[in-house]
Amino acid sequence: MAYKDFVNDKNKGILRDVLFFYGAEDFLMEWAAESIISEYVEEEMRYLDVVRLEGEAATAADIMAEARAYSMFSDKRIVVVRNFLPLYRGAKGPNAVVDPHAEELLEFAASPQEQSIVIFVLESRFSPDLTAYGRKLAKACSAYEFSRLERVDLKSFITKRVHSAGKVISRRDLEHIIDISGYYNRGSVYDLAQLDRDISKMVKASGTEDISAQLIEEIFIGDSDRFVFNLVDALVAGDRNKSLAIAEAIIRDEDGAMAVLALLTKQFEIMYDALELSEQGYSMAQMAKKTGVNEYRFKKAFVAAQRYSRQRLRKILIDIYNADRDIKRGDIDKDTALELIAVSACPQ
Repeated sequence: MAYKDFVNDKNKGILRDVLFFYGAEDFLMEWAAESIISEYVEEEMRYLDVVRLEGEAATAADIMAEARAYSMFSDKRIVVVRNFLPLYRGAKGPNAVVDPHAEELLEFAASPQEQSIVIFVLESRFSPDLTAYGRKLAKACSAYEFSRLERVDLKSFITKRVHSAGKVISRRDLEHIIDISGYYNRGSVYDLAQLDRDISKMVKASGTEDISAQLIEEIFIGDSDRFVFNLVDALVAGDRNKSLAIAEAIIRDEDGAMAVLALLTKQFEIMYDALELSEQGYSMAQMAKKTGVNEYRFKKAFVAAQRYSRQRLRKILIDIYNADRDIKRGDIDKDTALELIAVSACPQ
């Protein structure tokens, strides 16, 4: 079951007593656990009636013992178990986890618990490693997968936070936030927690009621990405002096050369793919989807790529790959390598 199922079940009052949260969105899992705590335990009683167990140390016996203890002051005792080891480390291999009460815990999870609610939370970094035992636990209790939000729900997430701060945002700028954040990029690590922090920074930084597109780009495009976009723009314009000045600014910015070189490599790879896919007749949206790149980044790469031939882009990529190799070998300083690329990667 998914995030929406949890909301529906909670609203209908049909949540079971043992729950299992897993998936890509830690922010949603934390919100779900806190919503249950708020419903059953008054804030001043939480130091007594909310128990938080770290799964690396807690055993099945510890969990059941805590759950069977009665609450004196609250409707339910809440036990939150975070990253219980058997859920993501199997009982085989060098990191084997063997808990003598693991099977008993499965029976416990399938049974009503009059005095408590137990919430197992498996953070996103471990959710892909769900074990066979984890799948058994998910079947025994009520399991909810907190995946990335669908686009309509993500819009609602952003809009609510903007409006609660007394600000307004246009539909176009709302779409712009989603695109440049990279939330839907293939393999993206940008999640709701980071989005929530960026929205908070954005509304605090806005001096007017309306959120401007310029402010959105200042907040949601990271410094490294901004350097890359500016550097590519200068290269495309054939402005070697400006390219070198940007490279020198990157070098001064807390030793950022390697991070920007990696992003620059990715941007030129996207540019090469853009030319290749365009020749095959793909639309902008189709090309972005096929490459797993958000449309904002892809569009910038596509526009820049128009100034190059595929042969020229291929030569630049080979030069960047060789520079990365030479840096790792110790044959060239990373800052020098970035400066050389900054003056040699203009169109010809």
